[in-house]
Order: sequence, then C-alpha cells, then structure tokens
Amino acid sequence: MTKTFRIAIVDDNPPQRMILSRLLEKDYAIEQFENGAQFLASDTEFDAVLLDIEMPDPNGYDTCRRFRNLPRGNETPVIFVSAHDTTPERVAAYEAGGDDFVTKPIAAHELRHKLHTTLEHRERIRALTSQSSDAQKIAFSAMSSMGDLGAVIEFLRKSAQATTYTAIAARLIAAMQAWGLQGAVQVRGRHETVNLTAEGPMTAMQTAVLEKLRDIGRTFEMGSRAVINFDQVSLLIENLPIDNPEKVGRLRDHLGVLAESADMRMAALDATMERDLRKLGIEAALGELKAALQSVSTQSNEGHQRTQTALIESIEQLGRTIASLGLTETQTTYLDDLLRHLMDETERYFDEVALRESDFDELRNRLHRLAEADYRL
Repeated sequence: MTKTFRIAIVDDNPPQRMILSRLLEKDYAIEQFENGAQFLASDTEFDAVLLDIEMPDPNGYDTCRRFRNLPRGNETPVIFVSAHDTTPERVAAYEAGGDDFVTKPIAAHELRHKLHTTLEHRERIRALTSQSSDAQKIAFSAMSSMGDLGAVIEFLRKSAQATTYTAIAARLIAAMQAWGLQGAVQVRGRHETVNLTAEGPMTAMQTAVLEKLRDIGRTFEMGSRAVINFDQVSLLIENLPIDNPEKVGRLRDHLGVLAESADMRMAALDATMERDLRKLGIEAALGELKAALQSVSTQSNEGHQRTQTALIESIEQLGRTIASLGLTETQTTYLDDLLRHLMDETERYFDEVALRESDFDELRNRLHRLAEADYRL
C-alpha cells in the first residue's frame, strides 16, 4: 500500500494557499496554515513544508529556524516559496534551514517535481539511517557476543592445563561468573563425580535438580533457570536475564559451546588417566618379568657351570681309571680316542648353551629397555 505524504502549506495569502492546495491535493494530504505561529503551534507530523517567506512576524526565515529547533522539524524538508528569485534570498533561505526554493508564480510541473524529488530524497535518507541503525545494532550485538565469547576462549586455554576433574569444574564456574551467571556445575569422570558452585559444594536441592534433569535432554529452560547436559558435564543456571531475550539467546549458544568443550576435555582427561594407569600396570608387570628372567638366567648359568665342571671331572677321572686297568695298547688307544671325542662333544654342547644364553641375555635387555622407556599408549 502506497503511503500518502502529509504536506503543510504556510502562507498568509489565502488565494496562494488555495492554488497550492489544488495543485497537490490529488497526490498528498494537505493542511493549510495562515501564518508561521499557527504552524509552529501544531503538533502534526508532516513529510514536507511549503513555506512562504514574506509573512508577518515571524516571517518565513524565522519560522524555519524555530521549526528546525523542534523535534518534529529536525528532518522534515522545507521548500521556501517566494515572489523574488535573488541570490541573497536563496542564501538566506539556505541559512535558515531550507532544502529547496520555488518562485512565484508557481509552475505546477516544477512544484510537483521538486516536491517529489525532495520527498524521495528524504525517504532514501530515512532508509539509510534505518540501515545504519540496524548495522550499528548488529555490530554492537557482535561486539557483545565477542566479549561473551572471550569467556569460552579463556576456558579452552586454561582447561587444557587442567589435570583434575575439580580443576575443570572450577574453570566452568569462572566462565559462568564472567557472564554474571549463578548456578552449579557437575562433571562426571570415570573415577569421580565433582559437584561445585561458586560458594563451594552444591546444596542438596541443586544436586537433586541436576540428578533429575540430567537425562531430560540437551537443554531444559524454566523461566530464569536452565540446565544444559552433555555426557560428562551438566550446567545449572539460576539467573538468566529473561528481560533481555537477545542476550539470553547469545548466552544459550555460549553455554552450549562451553559445556561441549568441557565434555570433550573430560573425555580427554579420562583417557589420559586410563593410559597412565595402564602404563603403571605394564611397567609393574615388566619389572616382575625382568626380575624373574634375571633369576632364571642366574640359576641357569650357575647350573650349566656346575654341570660342565662335573662332566669334565668325570671324563678326566674315567681317563685315569682306564690307565690303571692294564689294558693293551690297542684297547687303551681306542678308549683314549673315545674319551677325546666325548670331551669334544661336551665342549660343543656347552658352546651351544653359551650362545643360547647370549640370546636370552639380549631378550632380557630388550625387556629392560621397554620397562625404562617413556612410552605412550
């Protein structure tokens, strides 16, 4: 629907007011004033003013100046109407706050064109002003959002250094306080659940609310209160600024990011703790295995040495016994060859045992290096 613009005609000459009205009344809503004082006393909002210059006090210039000082006259276009088209008059009209100038007698097409152009220009200015205002609001909202987002960034930076569940819960409380929010935090790890508020442990009521609403969904709001849930993190907010819906929307988004980031940090901390526990278990098992292998190795070496000594002594004793039996030379030579062969086989056997012992020692050394290594699972 096309807007009908309201035009004020201010002229002390009735025929001139009538002529201007007849020229414009088909396209605009017209209101006439017979002097400047009457016009200034009106509370009507106009889209443009046709203002005669030569009027009794106040004249057109003074009327325009006073009109510009009124709240409703700040942006309304004023077109001066005069029987004289001189440079001083135009300069005076401009200095008084006029936007344009038409000369009597008035040409209908010139008046319509100037009025149409002036109104179109004013509408463009209004649109641009509105867009600028909207842009400023958006910019302000963005700056506010960035300021709020700083608490999330600070949490991410400091929670990366947290090594306990309590430290993560404390960083969540600090982020909520940065937004002026009161409430409680629950973090649930594999080895412990931590409940925390800015004042310390949760009240029984806060604990009961979180336990009851933990499985109700990602976000639950009840007036100025809200609960945000993730697998290992729950936030209880007790003072959402519900009188500022835009801020509540921003905080809801930021709180969701905060809780999700904390949930991921909890999962990472659990994984680290689990890895450290497994590492301790493996190190203990390796230590026990290493001790057992060392004992086996020692016992094996000692047993082999005793066996080797006993065998050699037995062979030597057998040689001495053969020499005392009074055997023939052929028999003695045969038995000597047999004993040398037995000695050679015995030495070869213990050489092979020594090689196996060397392999065993290498295995034991590898296990030792593994037990001492700073590894990650």
